[in-house]
Amino acid sequence: MVILRTATSLLAPLLVCALAGCGASDEEMEDPSDAEILPGDPRFERDPALDVDNISVAAEKRSHNMGQNCIGCHQPHGPGKGLFTAAGTVYAPSGTPAIGGTVEFRTAGEGEGDLVLSVAIDGNGNFFTTEPLPFPDQALFFFLRSQDGEGTNDMPFPTISGACNLCHNEQRRILLD
Repeated sequence: MVILRTATSLLAPLLVCALAGCGASDEEMEDPSDAEILPGDPRFERDPALDVDNISVAAEKRSHNMGQNCIGCHQPHGPGKGLFTAAGTVYAPSGTPAIGGTVEFRTAGEGEGDLVLSVAIDGNGNFFTTEPLPFPDQALFFFLRSQDGEGTNDMPFPTISGACNLCHNEQRRILLD
């Protein structure tokens, strides 16, 4: 009971402060409805004209924002062209974007499972697709193949998300020789 009283006595001033605005003037109190609506916010109104097929093409350089979470903008509450089901950036061991090759989505690891979809890595090292994938209902393995077929890499466990750069950021890049 003492803990409850202590917690209540600590929370009461915070509640009063929150309700009273802690001495903030009317100019300092921002109306949440006036805040900028950013991509990902359910209030973001997406132009239906953006809902088009958008798939990476080998050697093409129309993509951008290498290393960023592509699906942050290319999603139902974002301004990106196409609703991506999978997207990311592939790097060479040197740290530069890998040019060419493919990313395969498979039902089993090490490139052995059934091929669900193959997407080209473009001239900026990005891959992206609006093609349907069974995420999140079915997990898939990612398998990378270099343009000459000599270099490969795979993710040793399946995933239920195609937002690759969300996890594969600067500290954990997707590498392909």
